[in-house]
Amino acid sequence: MLKPKAIAQVLAQVNTAGVKATLLLNPDGSLISFAGWSEREARVLAAVASNVWFAYERHGRPAGSEVINEDGKESLQDLILECEAGKLCVSRASKMLLCLVADEETEWGLLKAKVIGNNGYAFVRHPT
Repeated sequence: MLKPKAIAQVLAQVNTAGVKATLLLNPDGSLISFAGWSEREARVLAAVASNVWFAYERHGRPAGSEVINEDGKESLQDLILECEAGKLCVSRASKMLLCLVADEETEWGLLKAKVIGNNGYAFVRHPT
């Protein structure tokens, strides 16, 4: 059983070095836990991130992707986008999605390292 308050404390630790918000959400876009923004902003971002993730997973083709899911199909693991308000990184964390929002000055490598580190520390990555 996931405890949202305990998860929020772990997610808050990621909010350094330009990361403004960290969210954990279900595949349908419903928010499990978050740190860094108001609940309203977090819910809107969770819905948008989920829609972008699944639209790309259904219709996009990850370049050079060799990751196969349990159905024997290619599976998206990470998605990093540059948006008007900053950078957005969405990653699969078990059967959930982990989403980080950073300002424009945050380095891409730092953002990716935070996602990988948080997945490894707090969550079990989706088996490949």
